[in-house]
Amino acid sequence: METRVTHRPADRRSVWTILVDGLVRATGVIDRVQVALCAVLLFALFVVIINGVMFRYVLNSSLVWSDELARIVGIWVVFLGIACAHRRNEHVSVSSVLRFIPGIRARNASRIGEMITLGLCVVITIVGTMATVNNFTVGQITPALQLPIGIAYAAIPVGFGTMALQSVVRLLAPGVLGMASDSIGPDAEGGA
Repeated sequence: METRVTHRPADRRSVWTILVDGLVRATGVIDRVQVALCAVLLFALFVVIINGVMFRYVLNSSLVWSDELARIVGIWVVFLGIACAHRRNEHVSVSSVLRFIPGIRARNASRIGEMITLGLCVVITIVGTMATVNNFTVGQITPALQLPIGIAYAAIPVGFGTMALQSVVRLLAPGVLGMASDSIGPDAEGGA
């Protein structure tokens, strides 16, 4: 006797759904790593700055490397932080302005704003990657720590690349990372 396996529609997921779910999970993992890195780097920044001040003003013997390390760590905190803030909708967005244009619904404003954000993030990621590669190729180093300057520049494509990935997820799966729905915004009641 032949055994036939039947699938209910809920059991079958499309390749598209699997891909989007994978991207959502990946951005979640990346976000958790970036938040943890930001916390560690922020603590390191605090320690480096406090040590620099203590050595300079209390011990009268400044650390030549503290300002340089603080600058590099601060750059990484900022560029990792922009991606973390983007995931949580903590940036002012282009859609905030677009929602006040008559005839544009909140969902459309959010999508247009996210597309503009994605385009800018892609451009900045590409330019930042080129600058990073260029700095590693040229071999420019920091004066005190003798580290490649490219380490600081690498924060740009990492931060904006992550934002671009999050924008892709928002466009593919609205609502997952906080994309506005049709009922949000000034035109929700038919106004604006």
